[in-house]
Amino acid sequence: MRLQGIFSRPAAIRLASLLSRHAPAGVARTVARWTAATLIRAQPQVVRIVQTNLAQALGLEVGADEVRQRAGQVFYHFVLGYIDFFRSLRLSQEEIRQLIHVPEALRTELSSEAVAERGLVLIVSHTGNFDLAGRIMTLYAPDVQVISLPDPHRGFQALNELRRQTGVRVTPLGPAALRQALKTLRAGGVLATGGDRPVSHLDKPVPFFGRPAHMPSGHVRLALKTGAAVVVCGCVYHADRGRYAVEMAGEPLEMIRTGSPEEDVDINMRRVLDLLETLIQRWSDQWMMFVPVWPEPFEEASFQ
Repeated sequence: MRLQGIFSRPAAIRLASLLSRHAPAGVARTVARWTAATLIRAQPQVVRIVQTNLAQALGLEVGADEVRQRAGQVFYHFVLGYIDFFRSLRLSQEEIRQLIHVPEALRTELSSEAVAERGLVLIVSHTGNFDLAGRIMTLYAPDVQVISLPDPHRGFQALNELRRQTGVRVTPLGPAALRQALKTLRAGGVLATGGDRPVSHLDKPVPFFGRPAHMPSGHVRLALKTGAAVVVCGCVYHADRGRYAVEMAGEPLEMIRTGSPEEDVDINMRRVLDLLETLIQRWSDQWMMFVPVWPEPFEEASFQ
């Protein structure tokens, strides 16, 4: 069973809601560590996927022991993220601002005249807490649309309903969602989507951490079509501060245009993926990538 499926079960939702409402932060984090350890024992195939993804992202200079350690942290942050997401559902706007820091550069970009005219594309890495990234954006932008995975199974459907409670418009990937995305951007809204997770093998393979991967390009195509600026970011947890922060990977990108539509996509995809790589390497212990990114496994490191 997929991890999201486990955490969208009624019993799991009730437990996460109870912890977020009544348990002190220290207790919630202890439960997160215990649950993460349980998942690691129960889901060896998923653990292997996380480890192989991390090994490719970190490179040969990182040993197997460190990869295992970082993978364990990924599962911990995954569980903690669900608890904190449920916690966010009952917080006021001011409490949300205290929980999630948004850098001034991004707040300035969101309030700029350019965004009001042509929208903003947020390409969000699956680091830390993807859901809280969308949650905090609703406090700074009048309209936030999140493109989620296509054809969501029951677990994702339940989670999408919870996400909609935060004011985010969640639209599973498909023709209707893309039409809505064009309207969102042209109306000066914010479009948020992941850029580091394979969605379809029909996507053109592009180098990602040095190896071809079927990474989505729809966000770049939408930005080229509408003139929207692009911000690559991730919402990560800072243990020393006890709060989350939206971390921008570089300055907002204006799309480069060469006169060749496909060359435009290739050039701008490379710019986006370079920034995603930087962000993921910095926060690798929070990169929640539970599906294989590359068609063939990274075999140089042994995790057994």
